[in-house]
Amino acid sequence: MPTVTSTFTYTGTLQQVAIPAGTTTIDMYLWGGAGGGGGSDRHAGGVGAAGHHVKKTGYDVTSNIGDTLTVAVGGGGGGGSSGQGAPGGANGKSITGFSGGVGGQSGTSRPYSGAGGGGGGASVIKIGASAIAVAG
Repeated sequence: MPTVTSTFTYTGTLQQVAIPAGTTTIDMYLWGGAGGGGGSDRHAGGVGAAGHHVKKTGYDVTSNIGDTLTVAVGGGGGGGSSGQGAPGGANGKSITGFSGGVGGQSGTSRPYSGAGGGGGGASVIKIGASAIAVAG
């Protein structure tokens, strides 16, 4: 069987594909969504951390021919805002249970700090209901 390469990017929705007949193994390379940067106060806000990378090669799928492979690519977290009582950044949406956290709100007393950036969403690959690879 020829090698088939599929690349999935963040869309905010689940992406699905059936595992074709003749497939024996799959190689997976995942990157989680990056965290959002913090909001600025008297100094510039910080930058968010990069998403984690996971590589899983030679995963045996001979017993999963015709099953649905579901891919959820995690999005990047939103940056925190600046100002008194400013909201934190949004989480990097993924599937339920794999989204990053919402950034914390900035303080209300002067001097106040910038709000926290949201956490990046995890990238997840599932066969049926089972997660076979996760990168946060």
